[in-house]
Amino acid sequence: MAAAPDKSTLIVLPQVDSTNTYAKNHFFELEDCTVVAAVEQTAGRGRLGRKWVTSPDTALTVTAVFKNIQQPFHAGAIAGLAGLELIREYLPDHFVFFKWPNDIYVRDCKISGILCEGVLLKGKLAGVVAGIGINVNQSTDEMNLLDNPAISVTALTGKKFFLEKMRFELAEKIKKYYIIYRSDSETVLQLWRKENCLIGETLVLKTPDGKIKQGCFMSIGAGGEMLLRSSDGEVFTFSSGDVKIDASLINFKLLEDKYYKQRR
Repeated sequence: MAAAPDKSTLIVLPQVDSTNTYAKNHFFELEDCTVVAAVEQTAGRGRLGRKWVTSPDTALTVTAVFKNIQQPFHAGAIAGLAGLELIREYLPDHFVFFKWPNDIYVRDCKISGILCEGVLLKGKLAGVVAGIGINVNQSTDEMNLLDNPAISVTALTGKKFFLEKMRFELAEKIKKYYIIYRSDSETVLQLWRKENCLIGETLVLKTPDGKIKQGCFMSIGAGGEMLLRSSDGEVFTFSSGDVKIDASLINFKLLEDKYYKQRR
C-alpha cells in the first residue's frame, strides 16, 4: 500500500462544466488526494442524473481524487465526513446528519450531495473521484425553487460566507479523513455509519427500476447497502436508490435529543 498523502493539492477553476468530469479526465496526471474546486459549475451532475449548476459565490463544488480506495462507496464516506464536519462548524446549532446513501441533511432538508464515480484502467478500478456540493450562500427563495426540500447555510443563518476560505477548509478535512482511512479504514466506516442518524426510522425508497418501498431502515451492510424491513417483516437489501424523508413519519425532536444534544 502506498503511503498516505502528507498534503492535499487544491485546484480552483474559475469555471468548469463539472468538477467530477474534470477530475476523471485528468485522473492519471493528478496527485492522490487532489481536490478540484470550481467557482462556477455549468453542468454539474448529482445522483440519478440530476443537474447541479452553481453560480459564482453560491455553493461549494469540489471533487476529490482518491487513488487508494478499497471499495468505491468508501470514497463517499471520506468526502461525506469531511463535508459533515465543515457544515457542523458553520451550523453549530442545527441537527445535521447523513441520509443514505450520499446526502447530508438539516432536519428534512438537503444541504449537500455527494457523487462518486469510479475510474477504470484496463478494466480494473484505478480509483474514485468523489464530488461534493454544499449549499452555502443561496437565499431561501432560491432554495424554495428546487423540486425537493433544500436549505443553505445562508438561509439558516442570514449571513453570507467567504467561499475561498471554506474551500480550503473542506480540502483539509478531506485530507484528514483520507489519511485516517489509509491507516484504519474501519474507523472511517464506523464514523460514517454512526452519522446515518435515520437508522431505525421509517423511510420511503424509490428503487432504480421505479418501485416504491417503505419500511424501517434497519442497518447498513458491510458493502454500504441499506437493509430495509417492510411492515410485514420482509427484509430488502438495496445498494442504490432514492430515499425520501416523510417528515410525518419521523420524530425529529427525539432524533435531535438522541444525536445532536449529546454532542453539545
